[in-house]
Amino acid sequence: MAEDANLFDPDIELHLRMYQTVAPRIISGPWHWFHWLFARGPRHPFVAHLIAACVECELKLPGLGWSLIEDVASISGREKHKPDYEMLMQKLSEVLVLRQILYLPWPEGTTFQHEPSATPNGKRPELKVDTTEIVFLFEVKAPSLLSHQHARSQNPTQFPGRMFDKEMRKAIAGEQEPTLPRDNPIKDFLASAEEKFAPFAEEKETVGVLVIVWDDFIFEPITSLVHEPSQGLLTTNTFVKSADGLPLTYPHIDAVIVVRHLLYFQQGAAETLTERKHAFDFGGDQDLPNILVPIPDGKPLPGFIIKGLRALHYDDEAIRHFADYRPQEFVMWFNT
Repeated sequence: MAEDANLFDPDIELHLRMYQTVAPRIISGPWHWFHWLFARGPRHPFVAHLIAACVECELKLPGLGWSLIEDVASISGREKHKPDYEMLMQKLSEVLVLRQILYLPWPEGTTFQHEPSATPNGKRPELKVDTTEIVFLFEVKAPSLLSHQHARSQNPTQFPGRMFDKEMRKAIAGEQEPTLPRDNPIKDFLASAEEKFAPFAEEKETVGVLVIVWDDFIFEPITSLVHEPSQGLLTTNTFVKSADGLPLTYPHIDAVIVVRHLLYFQQGAAETLTERKHAFDFGGDQDLPNILVPIPDGKPLPGFIIKGLRALHYDDEAIRHFADYRPQEFVMWFNT
């Protein structure tokens, strides 16, 4: 047995152990969205790269990789239940982003903590990165988009923001049903991250980063965050007000990074992915960028974090003229 064990390096051995631990539950246990993929074995591209990402997380932060893959296996039991599918998209987003963050070129002596607690209220950010001088806090979120994606594909008119009232939307869309903004989840993400980051502020200098994983229609979160006529959440015209009627702010969040990746997970799970090498490929210099949205008056992010998360400022000259990266007041879709 010892000889057989030596045939594998530690990474491959851990990879196989993870697969052998969760695969029987996904294949033979309660109904799971990834049943068919895991049943095809550990070499199936989606399965192999999901487990590889979890292994890399485990090697960098012991316990994290196992926690992530166990969570993936546990989201099961309700046949074709769409909320379970959307929970899996959230979990895959965590795997993708946490793995990327852990392997950024952090200073020597940096330590990592998954879901750290600063108070007894139970509110925990996804990841705490302590560089001895600065603490970085990361929260990873992904919205439920299935119904919204279906509406987009069917409705000829879309209103990404809140610029128009109900009567004006009716005048523009006519008798046809429009697709309405998906900004409420972003509002909730900001509130959740603020609540989770705030208790850590007393430790030392702290930088809070909310990472939102979206699909290719990245103009939607950009509009929801920064477009003032649409009551963008980070503008003085935000539709969310404090108890005294002032625009709600997020003093413990310093930046929002929007990662356009949900579609790659969906395509990878459906075995239709063509734009990336695999569903957990974070992309390279030739791929479409992610977006950095600084919080007004927030602390700046170090360049290596921005570069490592492949983010450009939402108003960067390189993408300023691309419609996908510009706030939109309304969109007319011509479905064929």
